[in-house]
Amino acid sequence: MATAEEVRRRIVEHGASIRDRVIESLPHSYALLVEQVKSISRTYRDFDTYIASLSNIKGLDLLITYVMLVALLSQHETLSDSKLRNLASAYERHVYDVLSASRLRKALEEVGVDRDVANLVISDLLRALNVVNNKHKFLYLWIAKQKKIPDFENDVRRIIFGGKGGNRVGRGVKLFLRLFIHETNIPLAAKITYGQEHRKYVLHGDMYTALVTLRSGAYEDVSALTAERVKARVAKRLLCEAKGGQCRDVVLRLESIRGLVRYVGKISGDPVLFERGAYDIGVRYCRELKCEQCPLRDVCRRHVFIKLK
Repeated sequence: MATAEEVRRRIVEHGASIRDRVIESLPHSYALLVEQVKSISRTYRDFDTYIASLSNIKGLDLLITYVMLVALLSQHETLSDSKLRNLASAYERHVYDVLSASRLRKALEEVGVDRDVANLVISDLLRALNVVNNKHKFLYLWIAKQKKIPDFENDVRRIIFGGKGGNRVGRGVKLFLRLFIHETNIPLAAKITYGQEHRKYVLHGDMYTALVTLRSGAYEDVSALTAERVKARVAKRLLCEAKGGQCRDVVLRLESIRGLVRYVGKISGDPVLFERGAYDIGVRYCRELKCEQCPLRDVCRRHVFIKLK
């Protein structure tokens, strides 16, 4: 039987084999910008040279603005792959390189965003752009200067989300943050990306990531109280099955095990890739119990009786 460490490794490997959903669905015109940032961040470690090179990327702030828009929208809606693709297409048609409230509204309403939600998102976006531009002049400078994840995360929450809290806001904060701190995304915060700092990223802990973490057994070598409670309930269920009785599902509240899921992501060695891999497996396979097609099929515990609410 595979160890929990092996399960985590396989989840991270799957995360490395795919692209982040937001990166995958960027407006076509921005894809080249991502590759330019990757090339520059890998090549220039001297900060002044790095900044000078970034200044030559035309449209970089527009790419960051688009990511801001997606992050803000994610606090109001669950963004499916198809919605992300449609949003990218609408944005490219109506906004592209001419940013205005009316153009943004057309793009959002074209993909079915409620008008009131669209107005909130646009208002927050324009406010955040004004705050960053007043202090840093350019969006890319704000991100490129980041050195510590906690400071960057606090900035994102304060500037983009107006200091608000809650689970939905947290989802948007993490979305924006992870896209700029990892070499497989848009490694603009190079000082975080190419040191050990990116390993301190704390994943959000959504339903699908949590399902895969628990059902696969990726948490089983964790000795924390929450982990021990989950293991005890799983053992009770397995014992019931062995006796041939009518067994209840193990139903857990997401809020009660989110800390455990975050810790498992941390000890995986690369929480960004763990989150990406677990989420993808959760959406594509675990949700519909497609175990025989799953990338974890030969290491997963397949404890599909674990349910979350």
